[in-house]
Amino acid sequence: MSTSAQSNLTFAPIPDYPNDVEWVTAYLVQRILSDSTWVYAWILWIAIAVIFFSYSAMRWAGLRGGYIGAVWSKWSLRRRTWRKKHSLAVALKLGRPHTQPESLPSNAQILCLLALIVGSLLLAFVGPDYLAPGSRLWTLQNYPTMGVEKRGYPLSDFYFLQPQFTIEKMWWTTGGRTGLIAFALFPLTVLLALKAPPFAIFSIPQFTHLCFDKLAFLHRWCGVLTWFLTTLHVIFWSVQLAIDHRATTGENGYFYAWQYEKFHFAWAAYGFFTLLMLCSLPPIRRHYYEVFWFLHILFVPSTLIMSALHHPPLWWWCWAALALWVGERSYRLTWWLNTNGFLGGIESTQSKPRKRVSFTAEVTPDTLPMHVLGQANAVGKLPVLPRINPALTAPFHHTVAMTGSTYVPPPGFVHAELLPGRTVRVRLVTPGYLSWAPGQHFLINIPAISKFTSHPFTVASVCDSRAHTDAGRELVFFIRAKKGWTKDLWDTVARLTAHGLKYPNGEKLPSECQMPDRGVLMRGLIDGPFGSAARAKWGDHSTVLLVAGGSGVSFALSVLEYMCMCMAGRDGRELGGQPGGWGRRNFRTTRVRFVWLVREFGHIHWCAPFLRRCMSMVPSSELQIDIFVTNAKPAMRSLPPPIIEVSDPDAITEVPLSPPSPHFTRNSLSSPKPKSEKKRHSASTSIVSVETEDDDDNDSVVDLSYYTSDVADEEKGELGHDEHVLDLTNFEGDDDTALPGEAQLNVAVKQEGRMRRSFWKRSSVVLAAKQELDNRASGVYRQSPALRSSVRLLDERPSSIAMMSLEPMGPSSSRVQLQSPLSTASPNSAAPLLGHHSPRFVFPPVFPNPPSPTASERRLSQSSRAESPRPESAISDWSDAHTLAALVSEAAAREEIRLELDEEEIIDISVVAERARAGRPVISRILADEVEQSKGPIIVGCCGPTSLNAVVRKSIAAQINPSRIWQGDERGHIALVAEDFGY
Repeated sequence: MSTSAQSNLTFAPIPDYPNDVEWVTAYLVQRILSDSTWVYAWILWIAIAVIFFSYSAMRWAGLRGGYIGAVWSKWSLRRRTWRKKHSLAVALKLGRPHTQPESLPSNAQILCLLALIVGSLLLAFVGPDYLAPGSRLWTLQNYPTMGVEKRGYPLSDFYFLQPQFTIEKMWWTTGGRTGLIAFALFPLTVLLALKAPPFAIFSIPQFTHLCFDKLAFLHRWCGVLTWFLTTLHVIFWSVQLAIDHRATTGENGYFYAWQYEKFHFAWAAYGFFTLLMLCSLPPIRRHYYEVFWFLHILFVPSTLIMSALHHPPLWWWCWAALALWVGERSYRLTWWLNTNGFLGGIESTQSKPRKRVSFTAEVTPDTLPMHVLGQANAVGKLPVLPRINPALTAPFHHTVAMTGSTYVPPPGFVHAELLPGRTVRVRLVTPGYLSWAPGQHFLINIPAISKFTSHPFTVASVCDSRAHTDAGRELVFFIRAKKGWTKDLWDTVARLTAHGLKYPNGEKLPSECQMPDRGVLMRGLIDGPFGSAARAKWGDHSTVLLVAGGSGVSFALSVLEYMCMCMAGRDGRELGGQPGGWGRRNFRTTRVRFVWLVREFGHIHWCAPFLRRCMSMVPSSELQIDIFVTNAKPAMRSLPPPIIEVSDPDAITEVPLSPPSPHFTRNSLSSPKPKSEKKRHSASTSIVSVETEDDDDNDSVVDLSYYTSDVADEEKGELGHDEHVLDLTNFEGDDDTALPGEAQLNVAVKQEGRMRRSFWKRSSVVLAAKQELDNRASGVYRQSPALRSSVRLLDERPSSIAMMSLEPMGPSSSRVQLQSPLSTASPNSAAPLLGHHSPRFVFPPVFPNPPSPTASERRLSQSSRAESPRPESAISDWSDAHTLAALVSEAAAREEIRLELDEEEIIDISVVAERARAGRPVISRILADEVEQSKGPIIVGCCGPTSLNAVVRKSIAAQINPSRIWQGDERGHIALVAEDFGY
């Protein structure tokens, strides 16, 4: 690799040392890069520092919210997925499990990666490899190396042999330069992997505030780049050693290099580094996470130490990386010991079962009555908490309400309960004080499952620093069983539940610990919080749109509850987030919309208490909750035959006949639409002919095209390739195997939601008709809109036929008993699956023009109701027991278990069922509607499978409008906060 310019330049001859080690030491020192050549490493870090501080300055200046930021976001947010054509059909035919499509990171991440790779390669190959000693370009003082030579010959004794001229390219110079850049990348690779500031510099809130969830992608590829440069260093130096020979013996350099101690360190470092890369491959990281974690802990310090010992002149790059790694681990260990009570914890303020009641001086969301279908307050609106005056300093404030269970686990122990969908609800109160921001995640370790490994899960609850009880510090997680640790957790909880045990053998519980009515207790340890969600300023935006898929609802739930509490008057600073709340300066949020794509109706059990509580804090005009169930197919209904009107019979022969057009295509024929929108129009608006019995609205935000098949071809898909309905709800490895009895829960929730929507819709029509009659009777006619449903999934314009046929209810109207699939029996019922009856909800009459019964008919009706059993629905026998019979997997030896529902959970599910409907949302249409309704900038929170993340990003990029921002319309700006990390 020598050049012609260097042909006349010769190296100083190496003296013929009698000792082979002395000779090889002189040979290698002669080929060490000069201090002046280190300028390439400094250029790399100067560029990193410039980017770091520039990004921090732009973030604090708010440039991302302006015109330039919109132009950047419109391009940078997009990410692409792809799937081989017909691969879904082949997988279905072969019975393979569903897998997510292949995906690329966002355009912004790709740009950062390209900048890192291209910049590093340029610094490794462009320009002279060896700069003459004494060059004035950023020359740094020589670092002492004599004091660290314990064995062998001091390197400084042979510095006189180094070339005193600049060398363009040789095998050893290129090898040394690639090694130099690899050393310089060690600290960056470690920095991108750190999670806890101040050692995680990129995570410091005052600067970039980018945490590991956003930097994991760059960390992995920076490690690959470092290993690649190291491999080039090994190859180039191996070639140089192979072609150089000792004049006196004729042996090549490799023969003598093995006698050099630092050469052994070099191969040890490269071996550790290669093993580190092999154990970090995606298949091992995904399927054998424990192996990946242990080998990472072992090989990272080994690689850095061996690399430092290999080349002392540059070893401070390795020591800096190792210091960051050890410092962050030590800091997290101290925090971990304090959080988990090893250094002493705060006194628990609640050790007995809690009830849904308020404290003496507080008003909590749970103290207000909720409407239960059939009860007296069913016709009225859902009660909403009064907002808090931020000027008041008295302790009258909303606190975090209960999470659905009346039991608080003792500090340091997790309370694990089985939920539908092979999901475990884990609740934990830490012994030490802990605060977190909405949307952050924790590393959970349960020694009964695995003593040493921890796994990341997003918290679904909100931290309330002003809460008087442990409930305000309760961490709630929804962990869906897949493989590995999550499956072991499910099997352990199921096995203990099947045997009637409340904790594993050998678990030491507090002496005064009270056992839960259901679920099990296990020791739990927490590390965190982590995640870039803490940087989100939700209150700075007029509208907050939350989109979640499957178990990703944990992220959306915590943000939803946080925003509802802020809109109810709480200060976000007290809830772990940014300062601000209703009535406070700079808080702009006036509307929140929650969109959840879920596989089954029964899965709403996961978050029903959270959603019901949020509905009680914020009026329906400011909060919209939409739950879309993708595995439920609505009933088919036949449309009435078309009415053909002919004004001129003679003209029939003059008009050519045309094929009949479906009802849902008539509106589209009248107004031409763009080609891109026509592609999905018929599928996304065909709700009149395929829908449930009570939903007559032509809702354009629901896509029902996949009902004919779970697979959509690339022409119908939103991502440009074949799509599966599971792409938007199922993470990799999710098990959709339905447990025995789960189908009954799904049917019950679906029927409950249908009955509630029908009831509210007809009640709105009845009240509107009554208002119209009252206005006419008083001689004053005021045209006012009908009472709007709080669901917003219904038609807002009641039909005139229904208005005319319904009469207002009078006191003499008969009461019709309609059975609710969800009953309110004792929560401790141990009745068998079938054979009992439970009390039923009672509905006011909702049928048009009910006949007035005679006195004898009323007496007969009353006596028959008293003497004969009530009519039962197909689900009533199941709902009394409040249990869902299920079977554990092979690990539990097919022992029977029960997923129990207490009375409060029954009511929660019953209320939230009203918001669940069959279908898949059209995200682009939902976002477009929110943009038009908004009064300012919009922020979108998203957590779900890769495909859902890509769809949301694509929709946001399409709606970002820099020209609107240029004209002063803030609706052109849309921010995204996505929880899409992968460890």
